[in-house]
Amino acid sequence: MLYLLLALGVLVLRLAELRAGAAAGPAAPAPGPAVSVASAPAVPVAPGPAPRLAWLAAAAAVAAALLPALRDAPALAGPGAALSKDTISHLAIAYDIATSGLPHGWIATNNGGFPIALHYPPIGWLLVAALIRLGVAPVVAVKGLGFAAFVGAPLVVLAAARAVGARPAAAAAGAVALAWVAPYVQFAGGWPSFFLLGLLSQILVIPLVIAWAAAVIRPARFELGPALAAACAATHPQVFTVSAAVLGAAAIAAWDRRLCARVLRSLAGGGLVAVALYGPGIASMAAPFGWPAGLGWRHIGFGPERVLPWMLDGDLLDYEHAPVIGSAWIAACLLHTLHATRLRAPASRAVLAASALVLLLSMSGGWIVGAGPLGRALLSLFQPMRALALLPLVAAAAILSALDLAAAALARIGAALAARGARRSRPALAGLLPAALAGFLPAALALVAALEIPARAADLHVLAEKQAALVASRSCPPPAEGFDPDLIARWLAEAPHGRASYAVEDEFATCSMMHAADLRRAVPMAVSTGAGSHVGVHAAAFLKVAPERPGSAARAEALGIRTLIHLTTQRPGPPEAWALVDRRGEVELSRRVGGTDYVGLGCVREVWRGREADLLAALFEHLEQPRTVLDTPGELVALEATRGPLERVAVADDGCDAARSSVREVPREPGAYEAIVDAEAPVDVVFRATAYSGWRVRDGGVELATRRVAPGFFAVRVGPGRHHLEAVVALPRFYLQGLALACGAALALGAPHLRRPLFRRGRLPSRRSEGRPRSPGGSLD
Repeated sequence: MLYLLLALGVLVLRLAELRAGAAAGPAAPAPGPAVSVASAPAVPVAPGPAPRLAWLAAAAAVAAALLPALRDAPALAGPGAALSKDTISHLAIAYDIATSGLPHGWIATNNGGFPIALHYPPIGWLLVAALIRLGVAPVVAVKGLGFAAFVGAPLVVLAAARAVGARPAAAAAGAVALAWVAPYVQFAGGWPSFFLLGLLSQILVIPLVIAWAAAVIRPARFELGPALAAACAATHPQVFTVSAAVLGAAAIAAWDRRLCARVLRSLAGGGLVAVALYGPGIASMAAPFGWPAGLGWRHIGFGPERVLPWMLDGDLLDYEHAPVIGSAWIAACLLHTLHATRLRAPASRAVLAASALVLLLSMSGGWIVGAGPLGRALLSLFQPMRALALLPLVAAAAILSALDLAAAALARIGAALAARGARRSRPALAGLLPAALAGFLPAALALVAALEIPARAADLHVLAEKQAALVASRSCPPPAEGFDPDLIARWLAEAPHGRASYAVEDEFATCSMMHAADLRRAVPMAVSTGAGSHVGVHAAAFLKVAPERPGSAARAEALGIRTLIHLTTQRPGPPEAWALVDRRGEVELSRRVGGTDYVGLGCVREVWRGREADLLAALFEHLEQPRTVLDTPGELVALEATRGPLERVAVADDGCDAARSSVREVPREPGAYEAIVDAEAPVDVVFRATAYSGWRVRDGGVELATRRVAPGFFAVRVGPGRHHLEAVVALPRFYLQGLALACGAALALGAPHLRRPLFRRGRLPSRRSEGRPRSPGGSLD
């Protein structure tokens, strides 16, 4: 019923606009009393630029709409704020960068580590690390940055709308809609994406996408589109991919050559930086990097059988609230559909194309998975779930431009009625009607905002209160006797050489990390949350210690774990393999006795050969078995990529004997391992760090050949004697130089219009635009 009423309202508005246009057409007025020019209002086809006072009022309205969020800022982004799951890993990595730097471009924070930037966007980490280096408290740095992006996105909408020539009331409505969207799926944006899930990169990229769209719509002497597209690619490559497709479709639908050229230049700039930043990582993608088979909704999203009902029911963008934003989006698309057939309606065609494509992409996961190898390759670059992040942006843009069209229609209707009143000698009516119709939309929008914002802000306030109470209590549900984040922080700060871990990634571990107990640890953590999970095999392998099962010491040694925090019910054994160091209530600290840490000894007893996809699937399947390579750290399985089918080949005895060898590690900085190996027989030395093509191992200056071993580490073979081994990782050759060139090219792509005069409000530097009225909602030329 609501959608029928909205459709009827849109149709009535369009018919009234057409009638007003016919009444104000070229037909001669009927004879009647003379009306002076001063008393007869003109019939404007398009308004001029809005006065500064109107924009100040719009900015004040947006600021007032954001006041509830600002009220909760101390609890959401203050020093005592709780850390959500993904924010934990982002802050841990940024803190390590701020304190240890990036001497080799390697992030050793979680599990086996990974190279910066090649497989994961680095901008969020670098910004948080810079804030920490400037003296900002770590929790404030990460939560404050996300909060600033959340509050800043509506303000960027306001500035972008003004730049492209929209009306202040419409701009304010779009900004407020973006700020208080309430999606059913938290990945779809709004405050839940950061304050519940901790998606730092996603919330940071949203203002950049808005600015990028505005930059390509409005011509400028120096185009910022390529630079902003490059910033989007460096902040969140998957959102950049979706945004590029949506902007490209909108430009084609607008059917404007200059607009298409600007979009192409921006895509070229962003694409160059994306290729320079992530291209080497994609080219060297091999196990243990990659996601397991049977991807869930967090990667492929949802199909049309779920997304479309959510949209029609109002849950897609207004979950548990009145379907204001979702209904307004549908009504906006209806209005744009009525205008899209006009030759001078590029904005309507662009909005419809963007809305259709973003919905299609968000529902495409099942289709892509069914495409076989091509689909798997596409999923490595694009995850349909990330397309949901653009739904609020496209909805806000559609609502904004539709309100602009509605305001222009009401202005024409008011002008026509005023002219008719003036001809009938009704000057009071002639002056009143235009003002009344002009104020109708702002008043209606203010009423809707006053009714809806408090309920949506209450949800955020409840979350802020819960998190503040949780941090103040220094505990988590379900409670564990003796749990104390300060005690766990001290245990981790005093941890000896070797990785530290929790017994299992459950509520207890998440609670400890949520209180930032592991922030100032002395060693890497053998657990990944969010960032680091893209090293998929390790994300699964490092959860397989299972201290309550026999053989946990061997499994811990195979993963380089020395320190284990666990509950009494998870105490590892036997006592000769694990020492109970400390305990408080149910919470205990154990340390593994003997064995090796980051550098171990073994012999390759089996080789797996096959395509990379098959090796990856085999590793995931193997880790689910009752007994794995982790149970026998001295018996290694080599991984070799070939073009043939997967095969497992046993290795004949070649004299290798790890029992007659010993190793002594020398602590090094992140991205480097050093060890002294004394061997009486040939032995394979395994470095328990993520296998990656950038590792170089030298023995007294002589480089040794490396090979991958399960579950995704690397090893070298040495002969009898004493060996001084040094393993150091490096980013690809000329990587930073290529990235610098790509950034320079992105900036250069914005320079073609340096000699053209700067036009305001999106008007084109062409003769055919002189004297032509501006289309409602701003020009898309």
